[in-house]
Amino acid sequence: MADQGKTGLPPYPKLIFFDTNIVHNLSTFGELIYDHFLSDDMERKISKLSQQLSDDVFALEDFMEIGQRAGWPIALSANTRDELAVTPQASKRVRLLDWGKELTFYFQENFDDLDADSGEPSFRKVVHFTYMQRIGLAALLNDLPQESDRQLVIDAKEYGCDIFLTMDYKTIWRHRACVEPLGIRVMRPVELMEHISPWAGLLR
Repeated sequence: MADQGKTGLPPYPKLIFFDTNIVHNLSTFGELIYDHFLSDDMERKISKLSQQLSDDVFALEDFMEIGQRAGWPIALSANTRDELAVTPQASKRVRLLDWGKELTFYFQENFDDLDADSGEPSFRKVVHFTYMQRIGLAALLNDLPQESDRQLVIDAKEYGCDIFLTMDYKTIWRHRACVEPLGIRVMRPVELMEHISPWAGLLR
């Protein structure tokens, strides 16, 4: 994808890391996000959401629609799947883990064979941080109240992601300033769509 210097457009995301709550919401609101169908039951469910959350659900629908045409530059990590694995309700846990596996497979398939000289991520060629490197990076993220969030951000850095997509408004999004020095922008789906909106005509 061309960058801002060649097109005059804002840089298109290289690789977007999905926070665990993004996977949850893709599953919960999948009927709307993937099938663009707003049933009465789904409409009631969305009407109970906060305006912020509702806006982000519809933004996810827009993002995934664009991705059907242009490809989704997305990433997940083993830590994402570990968080999904502690979902209390068994049936929901199985559904989320299956969906997480599908997204992970998509990520690995689409980034395995890219040329290392292209500047794009390649899953097979990721150089994993050592234990001590992860400790050092976690210390830079002390403003994030949850250790699990720190580890997900470090995973995003390891994969070369430039955006961390989240709907966790009270922790990682609230403290997003501490993530920016790592070269990663923390965004809500609404903010992501605003960022790539100048590309919309080319991608749809």
